Amino acid sequence: MKEKNLSEKKKHGAGYYVALVVMLVGTLTVLVPIYWMVVSSLKSQTELMQMPPTFWPQKMEFSNYARVFEQMPFGRYYFNSVVTALLNTVMGVFTSALSGYVFAKYQFKGRELLFWLLMACMMIPYDTLMIPLYRIMVGFGWTNTYLVLTVPYFVNIFGMFLMRQFMQDIPTDYIEAAEIDGCSQYRTFFSVIFPMVRPAAAALCIFLFMASYNSFLWPLISVNSRDLFTLPVGMSALNSDRGSQMDLMMACATMVVAPVCVIFALAQKNFVAGLTMGGVKG
Repeated sequence: MKEKNLSEKKKHGAGYYVALVVMLVGTLTVLVPIYWMVVSSLKSQTELMQMPPTFWPQKMEFSNYARVFEQMPFGRYYFNSVVTALLNTVMGVFTSALSGYVFAKYQFKGRELLFWLLMACMMIPYDTLMIPLYRIMVGFGWTNTYLVLTVPYFVNIFGMFLMRQFMQDIPTDYIEAAEIDGCSQYRTFFSVIFPMVRPAAAALCIFLFMASYNSFLWPLISVNSRDLFTLPVGMSALNSDRGSQMDLMMACATMVVAPVCVIFALAQKNFVAGLTMGGVKG
């Protein structure tokens, strides 16, 4: 038994410990800003401004969180961000998976040309597309409505590319077997193909949710009513309306980040599996 333990210890060379140190440094790099944000949300404005800074609150100011709801409609902003992000994620994954399936398994004239034209659109900076997109929204009369916060996010070219790459690895035999059993094209997609790429869809869900949840510039220029503000826009309005209230800003940021951390913690297994899944073996 002792010889077995000694042999296991010998397996860990210098590279193992170097990698361990690198991962520890990376973990601290991520956790320290989060720790500072949470601690700062429990400090008073005076303590936040003092130098040198304190690494633990002299007095816990839990009232900062209550004051956030008193000074702005934080619950409304939260509702707008979460609901629009969830809707955008569901629709984005659906359209991406469906388009990826078409580009991966259907043969039609001009398929490759159309796909590479879509890929070329990814090289266009998003900021340059906002003006024509905004004019389109004005033409439809969707500005200052929930439609302007959702419809532009329903189609995602990166999502199409990601799902296509995973669906190309699915053997065509599964599709042929489903057709022999009498499945329609829609039944084949939802019952056979989509369950096989569920880890990839989970990874895409996190990407799309974060993109919509953290979006700032598009909601800022497309929405004027405070009832439609999302969290990033609402937080910026708090900072500009009432000066630099860093205690409230930190309390806001903590409440904004908390659900995202919970969602990622619950979906991390599927997220990692989706990024590492190389194909489907029959």
